[in-house]
Amino acid sequence: MKTFNRVIAVLLTLVLISGTFMCFASDGEKQYHKYEKVMLLGDSEASGFTDYGDEMSEFNRVDDSYAAYIADHFGAELIPMACPGFRTIELRCMLDDNYKPEDKYLFTEVPRTPKDEILAKSDEMRQAIKDTDMLMIGIGGNDWGAYLGWVMEDVQLENNLPEEYKAALREFLKNATVEDNIIAEIIKLADYFNALDELAAALPEAMTYAFSNLRENWNWIVEYIYENNPDITLVVVGMFPTYYQTPEGEPDNVAQPNAAKMFVEDTIIDYGNKHMVENQDKYGYIYVEPKDVIVEDSHPTVAGHRTITEYILAALPDARFTYEDVLLRNPQYKEIEYMTVNGYMSGTTATTFSPDDALTKDVLSTALNKITGSYEITDSTSEVSKLEMAIAVFGAAEKNDISSFFKAIKFAIEILTTGDNKITRAEGAEILYSLINN
Repeated sequence: MKTFNRVIAVLLTLVLISGTFMCFASDGEKQYHKYEKVMLLGDSEASGFTDYGDEMSEFNRVDDSYAAYIADHFGAELIPMACPGFRTIELRCMLDDNYKPEDKYLFTEVPRTPKDEILAKSDEMRQAIKDTDMLMIGIGGNDWGAYLGWVMEDVQLENNLPEEYKAALREFLKNATVEDNIIAEIIKLADYFNALDELAAALPEAMTYAFSNLRENWNWIVEYIYENNPDITLVVVGMFPTYYQTPEGEPDNVAQPNAAKMFVEDTIIDYGNKHMVENQDKYGYIYVEPKDVIVEDSHPTVAGHRTITEYILAALPDARFTYEDVLLRNPQYKEIEYMTVNGYMSGTTATTFSPDDALTKDVLSTALNKITGSYEITDSTSEVSKLEMAIAVFGAAEKNDISSFFKAIKFAIEILTTGDNKITRAEGAEILYSLINN
């Protein structure tokens, strides 16, 4: 009881204490694995297609694209297999001879390459998947982009919307192609005719239909990649909003979108990325969701591609992380990698971290000493209970004048009310990572 009261006292004390948490800096820049071949799969955003240029990006390297930047960063060969107009349904057709979908848009929205020429690249694409070290895939926008636009048209025209908006929507969609930013244009029209609320109401039904292809094909594609190259580093670049736009010829002039437009597009993006996010732990791929990407109309500018590059480089594993029993699909991979690469914790051997073993007091004491500068825990060889972990963390916070009361509350809830009484090494890494970085 006294121990519990001490925890509560620390919590109350933290409300009044001010200060900054001191922690050691990283041991230099990230050290990457050696990637000699880098492959790209995806649609126009992945391929480097530009709205205001005429460069052929179908299955070609495009300089100043994120794929080219990543390949050049590692001095690797780039194998470009992205194609504007591709959905997951087209990509699966390239990889699966037995897949015969009934889809009236199949391969019809690729701007400049006939279907036969595209399908002729299937063998090259399959062999490249087997041979590459890293594969980046950016796809899904067309599963809901141009195609979602037509579905939204049907849904909206059946609903009670302003007649002027319906007429403008019909006229726009009659001539729209996959190269147009369908969603952005629909949002503009709805905003102009004061129909944003009605548009938002129509989104769930339209998205459910339009994303069905993505959900159906995504797992098959990922499983195919891993079956043909189990050791591959697979980087999934999630879809991102396109509301930070620049007028043609004015790359530094970025328009600030209004809140309603941002809400609508963010809702669509989050829904579209959901399946990719939910499956990253299952398959172990690296999921990257870029933020604040600057686009021309619907495709990234050079600055936008550099932003995506930075997100990818930040997400790639550090070569100094050598623990074979902590796979990318491990829920605490990021936290364990951070804590070991930066020297706060170490493995049980050179190649094992033993994430499910109990956290011992000597390991916790060593970590807290490195984080706070000095901290002692007695009886250091025994296991750490939830209550003892809470006390140790709060004690370290109190000693170093940590000011975040709400952070302390969060730790109290996480440590004292979840899981069984044993704190595993993985859980310990997660808690300490949050203490340092949140």
